[in-house]
Amino acid sequence: MGWNMSKFVDDAGSAWVAFVAGREKIQKGLLASFLEREFGYRCQVAEEDSELPAPGFFAGRRLLVIRDCTGEDRPTLFSYLDLFGARLLNDEKLCLALVNLDPGLGVDAEMLRRGVRGVLNGDVESSLMKRFVNSVTRGELWFPRQLVSRCLLESRGRPPAGESAGEESPPAPTLPVALTGREKEVLVQIGMGATNEQIADRLCISQHTVKSHIYRIFRKINVPNRLQAALWASKYLA
Repeated sequence: MGWNMSKFVDDAGSAWVAFVAGREKIQKGLLASFLEREFGYRCQVAEEDSELPAPGFFAGRRLLVIRDCTGEDRPTLFSYLDLFGARLLNDEKLCLALVNLDPGLGVDAEMLRRGVRGVLNGDVESSLMKRFVNSVTRGELWFPRQLVSRCLLESRGRPPAGESAGEESPPAPTLPVALTGREKEVLVQIGMGATNEQIADRLCISQHTVKSHIYRIFRKINVPNRLQAALWASKYLA
């Protein structure tokens, strides 16, 4: 079992709780303190490298799992992801984000495919960490836009721009649900990895309107999160 680092917040205090995992005890403690101080999250820190939070810890709340990847190698990282099974792609109340990941591992694309919501490579300032946590808990993806686009194209068997294709890709299938023109525009932007703020700027609408569109889109296409929506868009709108 992990150990609790904070006083319990009132039930109305936050819809999120946080679980901090990794090998480095001091680093995990610093991350948990940061989340408590900046976001008011109730936090728990894993004692063991492969530990997952007990269901009672996050019952009725959304769960943010942040893994400190300091000194992490590929087998250890992938073994940890395997513990979640398909939940990373299908559970809308679960958000896994990775920090201090060595970019030399070259695993960002696979993390995206496996349902990780965001990756921070190397040490970062607290201001960037705040933006990172805010983004992933809003359902946004924190990966380079080019990486998101490439992974979505590959998921359809299409080569990234600049690479030759063996044959012409088939036309996009007929939409299985009815989407408005604006909803399609928003969904295309999600498929490109755009944040809510970027979508609002590009479509000249408010962020509140963007959120409303996204809520309706998710319900119509029956997906729990932004990654699944992007994959849906790559299948039917790309």
